[in-house]
Amino acid sequence: MSRNSAFSMFGGAGGRGSRVSVASLEGLRNAMRSDPENSKEVSPAPGPAPDDKKTMKGLNDRLSGYLGRVRNLEEDILDKRGDPNGNDWDVVEKPLNDLKKKLRDMTMDNARLLLQMDNTKLANDDFKNKLDNEKQARKTVEKDLIGLKKMIDDTNLKRMQLESQIESVKEELAFLKKDHKDVRAHTHSPTFDSQDNNLSDTRNKIRSQYEKLAKKNLKDTDDWYQSKFDSIKVEVVENNEALHSGKNELKNLRRQTPSGDRHTVHSHEESLKDMDGRYNREMTRLNKMLLQLEGELVQVRMQVERHVDDYQELLHVKMKLEAEIENYRSRMHDIAPDDR
Repeated sequence: MSRNSAFSMFGGAGGRGSRVSVASLEGLRNAMRSDPENSKEVSPAPGPAPDDKKTMKGLNDRLSGYLGRVRNLEEDILDKRGDPNGNDWDVVEKPLNDLKKKLRDMTMDNARLLLQMDNTKLANDDFKNKLDNEKQARKTVEKDLIGLKKMIDDTNLKRMQLESQIESVKEELAFLKKDHKDVRAHTHSPTFDSQDNNLSDTRNKIRSQYEKLAKKNLKDTDDWYQSKFDSIKVEVVENNEALHSGKNELKNLRRQTPSGDRHTVHSHEESLKDMDGRYNREMTRLNKMLLQLEGELVQVRMQVERHVDDYQELLHVKMKLEAEIENYRSRMHDIAPDDR
C-alpha cells in the first residue's frame, strides 16, 4: 500500500471500534473527535470560549498524535507483508502477469491474422484476374479456330467448284474427242461451221480465265491460312508470357509471405497448378488442331496444284485436238476443190 494513499482507521479504544475515513480534513477531525484519548479535549469545558491560538495548538497536537499512529499502522502493515503467514502478493501478481502476457500475445496474433487475411484477399483477387485473362485468351483462340473451320469450309467449297469446272472441261474434251472421231470418220463429207474462225480466240480466252482463277484462289487461300497461323502463334506466345509472369509473381509472393500464411499460399499454388494444367491441355488441343489445319492446308494446296496441273494437261490435249481438227479441216478444204 502506498504511503500517499488515503487510509481508513478504526476509532474507539485501542484504535478498534467504529470505522472512520481520513481522506479529508473533515474525516481527520471526526477521527480525532472519536479518539477516546483525546475525548477530553474534544468536549468543550464549561466557561468562556477559548481563543483561536489555543484551538490551533490543540488541533496541531491532535494531528501530530494521529500522524504518529498512522506511521505505526503503516509499519505494522509492512511487517505483516514480510511475514510468511501474511499475504503473499507474488502469488497474485504472477498469474496476473501471465494473463497480461497472454493478452499481448493474443493481440499480436490477431493483428497478424488480419494482415494475413488482407494479403490472402489481394492474392486471391490477383489470381481471379489472371484466370479471367486466361479465359478471355481461350475464347479468342476458340473464335479464331471457328474462323479457321469456316475458312476450311470455304476452301472446300472452292475446291468443289474447281472440280466442277474441271469436270466441265473434261466433258468438253470428251466432246472434242468425239468430234475429232466424227471428222476422221467422215473425211469425204465434211461439215463446216461458220464460227470456226473464232475457235482459237475462244480457246485462248478460256485458258487465260481458268489460269487466273486458279492462281487467285490458291493465293487467297495461302494468304488467309498464313494470316490465321500468324495470329494464333502470336496469341500462344502472349499466353505463355502471361503464364510465365504469373509463375514469377507466385514465387515472389511465396518469398514475401510469412510462414503463418503458407497454407493459404499452398492452396493458391494448387489452384494455379490446376489452372496451368488446364491451360496446357487446352494449348495441346489447340496445337493439335493447328497441326491438323496445317495438314489440311497442305492437302488443299496439293489438290489445287494437282487440279491446276490436270487442267493444264487437259488444255494441252484440247489444244492438240483442236490443232488436229484444224489440220483435218484445212485438208478437207484442199480436197474439196480437187473433187470438184
